[in-house]
Amino acid sequence: MSTTLAVSSNARSRARDILAKESAFSRCSPAVIDAIVERSTLLSFKRDEYVYRQGEPGDNMMILISGQLKTSSVTEETGEFVLGYQKPGSVIGEIAVIDGGPRTANVTAVEPSEAVAIYRRDLLMIIGGNPLAMFGLLEGLCDRLRRTNALFEGHGLDSDTTIAACLNRLMRDRGKATPEGTAVEIKVTQSDLSCFLGLPRETVSRALSELMVANLIETTATSIKVIDLKGLAAAADR
Repeated sequence: MSTTLAVSSNARSRARDILAKESAFSRCSPAVIDAIVERSTLLSFKRDEYVYRQGEPGDNMMILISGQLKTSSVTEETGEFVLGYQKPGSVIGEIAVIDGGPRTANVTAVEPSEAVAIYRRDLLMIIGGNPLAMFGLLEGLCDRLRRTNALFEGHGLDSDTTIAACLNRLMRDRGKATPEGTAVEIKVTQSDLSCFLGLPRETVSRALSELMVANLIETTATSIKVIDLKGLAAAADR
C-alpha cells in the first residue's frame, strides 16, 4: 500500500514545471496550474507495488518524481504484456482522470518510487467552474493530438509499417528464440497490439495477414512467431 508523504517545495516545483510543459494542462494559465499543484499529494511506492490496477476507476493522475514505473496489460491468453516504462518526469493517468473512465492497464513500481498525485475531485473543483481553464485543457489535448499525428505523418508511417515496427521492437525487447534457433516467438495477441497501438483490431488483423503472406511471421491465438528477422526489420524501415 502506498505511503502518503508531505509534498516538498522541490516536488511541487517539479510537478508545476511538468504540468506546464509536458501534460494536457500545458495550455492552462499559471494560476490554474498553481491551484492544481497546491492540492496535490506525494505518494511513495515500494518495489513491485501497484500504482494503478487495470479496470479501477481513474480517480487521480500522477507525476513521477523519482524511481521507475512499468505499464502492462494482462490477458488470459498471454498473461502480462508490457506496454512501456516511465521515468521521472512522466505523467501517468491524465486521460482517465479527465474522463473518469477505468484504468486500461496496470502500473507498478519497478523500484522504490515517489509520485505527485492529483485527484479528479480537485481537478473538477478547479476546472469545472472556470471556463478559461476548461478551454485551456481542451487546447492542451488538441496540441497533443496534433503532435501525435505529426509524428506519424512526418515519418510517413502507415498502419502496416507501424505494426511491423512494433513487432520488431517487441521481438528485441521480449522475444524468445525457438528451440531450433530459426525464429523468435513473441507472447502477444492481436488484441494486445490493438490496445498498445490504438489501432482498430481489423487494421491489426489485416496488417498481420499481409506479413504472413510475405512469409515474415506466423500467428497463433496467444503469440506471434517471427520467421524472417531481416525481412521484418526491412518492413519496419519502409
